[in-house]
Amino acid sequence: MDYEMIGGTHELLPNLTLQKLMYDNLVKVGGIEYTPDEKEFADKIAMTLGYEKADLATAKNVQPYETEARAYGSTDVGDVSFTVPTVGMGAATWVPGTPAHSWQAVAAGGTSIGKKGMMVAAKTLTRTAIDLFENPTLVAKAKTEFLERRGSDFKYVPLLGDRAPALDYRN
Repeated sequence: MDYEMIGGTHELLPNLTLQKLMYDNLVKVGGIEYTPDEKEFADKIAMTLGYEKADLATAKNVQPYETEARAYGSTDVGDVSFTVPTVGMGAATWVPGTPAHSWQAVAAGGTSIGKKGMMVAAKTLTRTAIDLFENPTLVAKAKTEFLERRGSDFKYVPLLGDRAPALDYRN
């Protein structure tokens, strides 16, 4: 078999120490409540997706903690996660049930629904950062886990490909 590497990203290297810390902070921050106007908007969006009404309970409630990896796309954060302990989160910035990269996601993004979801994420990230600044033991634990999962002999190799890019975007 012949193959040619044309590019890619490393998978995410999980850090359970950071995941649990961030999840605990997300639970403290909580989900979002919709106003009557937001509920009306959400139901209109849901109808365009084939639903009778929007299921808003999923935005109000923080979903249970899971450690299994989910592949929802590609991200260069995977490359970062092999260099330093890394954690990320998802927050509801559009009507539940909305597919990513859809006009419905864009329509909700600039509304108060999107802003509320953004604030949940910002508060959760901030609380997590404060915990890490205030508790060096957590940082040490995350680093130890990172080195155990990655391996001390790991050599990072970016998945840039074996040849020059096919297109010259500067011309």
